Amino acid sequence: MKKRLFYGAFLCAMALLASCGGTNNRFKEVATTDPDAVQINFVRFDQLIYGLDSCITRPAHVGNDQYDLMKVDIPDDDSLCLKQKIEVIKGQYPTQFRQYMTMLTEMSSGYETSYETLFYLFLVHQAYHDVFNECEKRYEQTEDIQRQFTKSFSRATQLIPGYQTPENIHLIYSGFGNYLALDENTLYVSLEYFLGADYANYAYAPGVFQYQIKNMTREKIVPDAIYECTCEQFPMTKEAGNLLDYLIYYGKMLYVTDAIMQEDSPKRIMGYTDDEWAWCEANEKKMWNFLREENLLFETDNKMITDFTIMSGATKYFSTEQYSAPGRAAVWLGWQIVSKYMERNSSLSLADLLAQQDAQMILNGSRYNP
Repeated sequence: MKKRLFYGAFLCAMALLASCGGTNNRFKEVATTDPDAVQINFVRFDQLIYGLDSCITRPAHVGNDQYDLMKVDIPDDDSLCLKQKIEVIKGQYPTQFRQYMTMLTEMSSGYETSYETLFYLFLVHQAYHDVFNECEKRYEQTEDIQRQFTKSFSRATQLIPGYQTPENIHLIYSGFGNYLALDENTLYVSLEYFLGADYANYAYAPGVFQYQIKNMTREKIVPDAIYECTCEQFPMTKEAGNLLDYLIYYGKMLYVTDAIMQEDSPKRIMGYTDDEWAWCEANEKKMWNFLREENLLFETDNKMITDFTIMSGATKYFSTEQYSAPGRAAVWLGWQIVSKYMERNSSLSLADLLAQQDAQMILNGSRYNP
């Protein structure tokens, strides 16, 4: 297929006149009766793990001063202490420990190694230790996060009958493993991904890109978790779809997250700055026309779909020489389509929206025409 870039100037005047940022979501106005409808067990798993630090009597000797699991000399007493304390944690949190190890063993680079060796290196590695200390400093108090989680998941269960909430939420430090993970009854939040946009060492963190840093904040923990949990419960049913399927699906997930996160702004849920949201509003018609005129809505090429939908620094197809269109701008369009669909179908519930799997029907029913 012939591909071309989207040529639409960034209109500063239009951006200034654009609305403060929002999608019409009538469910944000729906009051829920019980902010404590669900009970969640919160665990500071990061502190539990770093409590193993008391086992260490001297730094590990690592061959050639490199992080090499094949050349580690651990004192016998330290190794025995770690082994015993690890067994206690495993006994208390068996499922959660396995999940944590899945996240942590990315450090092992494929080597088979004992738990005590892996934890030893994790605990004495100065860079990891510094990041954990930063987590300790910035998350000394987490009561606000716990309240927001309880309120948001309680609201979700009342807006969407049958919505499954985690029984446990573990705040962890995974050494830059997965930033959020979910098993059958536990949500894991890696605090090192939420140290604030002012955290200078993100410039050196593995796997962290510059465009991500603006959203690596305390305020993003709960909306990001609600979004991920909603996606996990309501996955795409089609094994392979076209771009429209993905845009509508992600638009639905954002719309539902926006409804649940009653007091959060759509900009924060989308992860956009004021300027990025304003650019999308100013260029909405041009983006939509580009997708239609290039017949991209029915594109099934996985790479192209990824280019339009993945978190990134820019949506290259919509960018100009003067301005880089924000990443996932096409997903922003999907959110607008879903919003129009729900506006025009006022009798539909969130459960009805989630049950509707026909993206073309949603598009047709929205009569979307920016």
